[in-house]
Amino acid sequence: MAVPSAWEADTPDKLTDGPATYRRSFQVPPGWLNSRRLLLEFGAVSFHAIICINDRAAGEHNGMWSPFQLDVTSCVQPGDNKIEVEVWKPGGRFPVRQTLAGFLPDLATAFGGIWQGVRLMAVDAAIADLRVLAGAGSGLLVSGRVTGLTHPDGAEISAEVVEPSGGLLASARSPIDGATGTFAVELDGHGLSRWRPAGPALHNLILAVWQDGRRVAQASRRVGLREVSVAGGALWLDREPLHLRGALDWGWHPDIIRPAPTRNDVLRQIGQARALGFNLIKLCLFVPDETTFQVADEAGQFLWLEMPLWLPDLTPAVRTLALAEYEAVFRRVHHHPSIVALSLGCELNAEADADFLQALHNLARAWFPNVLLCDNSGSAEAYGGVATPAPDFYDYHFYTDPHFFQMLVDHFDRDYRPSKPWLYGEFCDADTGRDFHALEPEPWWLTDHVALERDDFHSTRAYRERLAAAGITDGGQALTGVARRQATAVRKFILELTRSRNASGGYVVSGWADTPITTSGMVDDQGELKFVPGDWQMFNADAVLLIDRERRRRWLHGGDRPAYRDPFTWWMGEQAELHMSIANSIGEATGGLLSWRVTDDAGFVVSRGELAIGPLPAAQVTELAALHFPMPTVSQARPVELSLEAELELRLASGGPRTVSNRWLFWAMPRPDLGVIVALDDAGRLFERYDFARLDRRAQFVDAIQARAAAPLLAGEFSETALRLVRAGGTALVWLAEPSGRLTRRLPFWREAIHVFEPHPLWEKVPQPGYADIRFFSVASDLALDLAGIKEVLGSRARLRPVWRRFDARALTWAEYLVEVQYGAGRLFVSSLRFAGGLGRQPEGFDVNPLGAWFLASLLKA
Repeated sequence: MAVPSAWEADTPDKLTDGPATYRRSFQVPPGWLNSRRLLLEFGAVSFHAIICINDRAAGEHNGMWSPFQLDVTSCVQPGDNKIEVEVWKPGGRFPVRQTLAGFLPDLATAFGGIWQGVRLMAVDAAIADLRVLAGAGSGLLVSGRVTGLTHPDGAEISAEVVEPSGGLLASARSPIDGATGTFAVELDGHGLSRWRPAGPALHNLILAVWQDGRRVAQASRRVGLREVSVAGGALWLDREPLHLRGALDWGWHPDIIRPAPTRNDVLRQIGQARALGFNLIKLCLFVPDETTFQVADEAGQFLWLEMPLWLPDLTPAVRTLALAEYEAVFRRVHHHPSIVALSLGCELNAEADADFLQALHNLARAWFPNVLLCDNSGSAEAYGGVATPAPDFYDYHFYTDPHFFQMLVDHFDRDYRPSKPWLYGEFCDADTGRDFHALEPEPWWLTDHVALERDDFHSTRAYRERLAAAGITDGGQALTGVARRQATAVRKFILELTRSRNASGGYVVSGWADTPITTSGMVDDQGELKFVPGDWQMFNADAVLLIDRERRRRWLHGGDRPAYRDPFTWWMGEQAELHMSIANSIGEATGGLLSWRVTDDAGFVVSRGELAIGPLPAAQVTELAALHFPMPTVSQARPVELSLEAELELRLASGGPRTVSNRWLFWAMPRPDLGVIVALDDAGRLFERYDFARLDRRAQFVDAIQARAAAPLLAGEFSETALRLVRAGGTALVWLAEPSGRLTRRLPFWREAIHVFEPHPLWEKVPQPGYADIRFFSVASDLALDLAGIKEVLGSRARLRPVWRRFDARALTWAEYLVEVQYGAGRLFVSSLRFAGGLGRQPEGFDVNPLGAWFLASLLKA
């Protein structure tokens, strides 16, 4: 077997956790043993390694991410030698939750083996515990310890920063403590180029140990000078505002299974991420090999390193392991300027107590004084964990539908807390499904036995049966096309809401690559981008134009309540009020010109304008203008789609122009003419609760006895009266606005869902683009229809025709939001949509929910 590798890449056996025994022979030159020490160094082994040389025990090590060295001088001999390494991966002998295995075992499998390189070194003197810190300002602090000196007194350390060509840029020299072998030296970095994304200047630092005028040891690092700081509740890179926009990478590499991508792989990932507007990659619960860090340094790519502590079983042994492994990892990677954020764990609960977190925090601060540090990504308070005052930023993991997002933010935001930037460590996922036909031949994670037991993984592996049961014959290809457009619309909305609160701070979108348990990645199983870069760069950038509707209140039942408005729909003829602002993290601007244009779906210009903009501060959200324009009124009873395009030409204080643009869709809805509605059984309760009179003053509810023959029927349940009238030739709408036993299922509306609109005349009255965009914000429901339950109630004579469907991207099953039923001589619609809103930040009531009201009226009169 090749080393380095994960053994799972070469065998279908993903279950056996050990022992795996590695053996080979090697040669030791005779001169290596002349008063020298021989050090055997492993880059990383997962998880437990027992090393023997020439049948003699050389040492053991626990920890799958950390490098380690063994002094094997006494074990080797000149000439032929043999080495044997016994390896156990996380599993039965070493439980996953006690090994800091991160999240990879929850994607498919833990990996095992000697997964980073191995080398044998012969050394006399050596530099140990090397620490290279780019301090605040321009200082470069270097410290460490020298071992192996015959007489440390009088020895010196030299530190030089040299150009690639060898030219000297900075230097310093310091004595080595004769008693301890320690040293500390500071270099003046004034005049050295700074490391930044647009110009990632890296400098070669060369350290040398001098004794009696002779160089006896040497070490080198590539370093970058930059300062990441928090001031005024904002993030700054040196003196420029910083907004971090990341994609969540779980280290999923199904071809090699271990997180050790090649240089080309990392460069490709960085290029793809930047094409979508991302400037950061979060290494979530894993530590890759050096390649990722080196390439990120060279490319000016920000990294967020999250240490692999998630749902841990924190026994005393695991606490000891965490401290040891963290220190070893920090020693290896701390000098990389690309690491701008560090979290010590993810979604930790109370099992991670204050003393343990403080110990990890102190360790991290010692090695990373110049990064954004967070003890617990996801926030302790959200998971019942220990709150600490130490983090540099607030971090929440909000996985939610758009109509709940703002409520979550408001719930966790308090003005009395210290002012810090918000960084959402994970959020805003959107499953897009996968084309299983493109997975030929089937990858191992669909075929090999693994230890993972979770519903979404089992559903994926049973895709053939589930797709067949769902009537999908193209492997899901068509669904992915729909879902990707839906995902862009939903993510645009949530990311713009996020930027409306914080110009500086950031977020990490889940995730980077599709995995066996989720398809919310930016790239698919083949590593290809799933989204259009030009669309994303408008809302995922350093500066973003934003819009917000007017704020009103409503006096209801003797008191004020917030009067939420639909973000993007108005009544025809209504005066629109929009507030346009900019989240500015590109720097201070001396002024600019804002221009906008609103056009309808026929290309007619509804409104346009220009406005000179004064100075704009950096790292702030600033209102630019309040736009007022009338919604169009047309004769045909059909909604009108409008487009708002805005462009801001800025003059930056640092010099040069910058253009920021964005685009949004709006909808103008006709006011429905309801007339007489027949209330069937408990439909009168719906009439009273949702106050139809606010929608149409002429609306009347009558019971079935008073009904005219042509009057639309509205029911809140499958009552015998409703079914009898439909069988006799009537047309009815059964609006299941509340949970109804076997008829409805509680499901998220956008998360994990792919919406499919089947061909139907209804869509002439209620236009849709072929996917569920934010026009449906105010009818989104957490109830979906269970078709099997409806069939059971109506019996075999009913012919059901789904109109609006929900395909679950993880369970690979259907649910419905709107169904048409031919029943006897009549017809009925069944729906669980929230036509009157009222869920989360949805507007509540038909008068402020134009699309919901129009949709309901269209169904009643269909």
